[in-house]
Amino acid sequence: MVQVGGVWTPPPWRRRGYARAVVAGSLLAARAEGVPRSVLFTGEENIPAQRAYAAIGYRRVGDWGLLVLATPTRPKG
Repeated sequence: MVQVGGVWTPPPWRRRGYARAVVAGSLLAARAEGVPRSVLFTGEENIPAQRAYAAIGYRRVGDWGLLVLATPTRPKG
């Protein structure tokens, strides 16, 4: 599985399909390397990204979150 993230388009270049093309191209490259599945993440407020992902065949499957765990410490003694 591959995860594509960090896709960003400068404001003057938006709404021209560049981000969609970059994401689709990276996924085609991953498929050519034998990667069968992929996952994309975006915030629920990021409607342009959601539309771009839907346009290349993705669908929402759920919500996600990030957990940061404390660094483990050794017991004293």
